[in-house]
Amino acid sequence: MKLKYKFVTNKVADMIVAVAVGEDAEKFSGFIKMNDSGAYIFGLLKNDVTEDEIVASMEKEYEGVTPEKLRDTVKEFIAKLKESDVIE
Repeated sequence: MKLKYKFVTNKVADMIVAVAVGEDAEKFSGFIKMNDSGAYIFGLLKNDVTEDEIVASMEKEYEGVTPEKLRDTVKEFIAKLKESDVIE
């Protein structure tokens, strides 16, 4: 799975926002707000990755967090992105 559109991300106050750019801004108008872990996952989705690959990458980045917690975080965030129709 990967992002359907090209996005730029930027930190605004205490959150990170993603906005579609170029021609994709016409297809997806609005923005996505996320926390640091969401932004990490979002960055990985610029390439075609599996849920297992995302969890494995996060295990290296977020030491001390249980794999179960990471998997729950990934599933929840991906579900929100699917609901917004921004990943394929």
